[in-house]
Amino acid sequence: MIKTTQTPLNKEEQRRLNQIVQQLLDSNDSVEFRQPVDYKALNLHDYITIVKKPMDLGTVQRKLNSNTYKTVEECLDDIQLIWDNCKLYNGSQSWITKIAEKLERLFKKNVRNYLPLVNLPQFVPKQKDAGADVFQEEPQDQVSYNDKVEFSNNLKQLAPEQIGLIVHMIQNTSPNAFVEIEGEKYQIIVDYIEYEAFLKCQKQIQTWIAGDTINKKVKI
Repeated sequence: MIKTTQTPLNKEEQRRLNQIVQQLLDSNDSVEFRQPVDYKALNLHDYITIVKKPMDLGTVQRKLNSNTYKTVEECLDDIQLIWDNCKLYNGSQSWITKIAEKLERLFKKNVRNYLPLVNLPQFVPKQKDAGADVFQEEPQDQVSYNDKVEFSNNLKQLAPEQIGLIVHMIQNTSPNAFVEIEGEKYQIIVDYIEYEAFLKCQKQIQTWIAGDTINKKVKI
């Protein structure tokens, strides 16, 4: 976890974490991740030598309900570990890694929705062995720092009516991206804009800057 400070796990955070875990458990894609990997039955004799800390959704749920976690980040790190372990052992091209990546995107989306003030866990690339590939985190639901800077700078170049449309687009999809700072004044937190909404807003802004006319029918 990049975040240096830890978020104490109170009843409200525990309730939200339970919602995140339950949504993962309810997903049809999570069957393989609901219980510990039965590496003996599957004849995966090298599993415990490669995966140093096995983790699964059922274990996370039990630890959460038994108050084992003391901070929000401890729980989120365990969930992220499930996807990391799968990538590490199975490789980037495996069918089950693709499922893990899909669930990871759902997980991160739910963290942004339920716990917007908590930083997302980050996948730390590891090697399975000297000849294995180093796995990279999926960039599909991540906005780069340079893109965020470009977005903020481009926003300042827009006309008031264009800014108003962008604000409306973001409000419809990412209400957590707005923080009230004074009366009716709001600040946009770029980190909290949903990924797809960010891409659409960025594309519209770039169109305007390129010289095209404002499109008031743009929708997100």
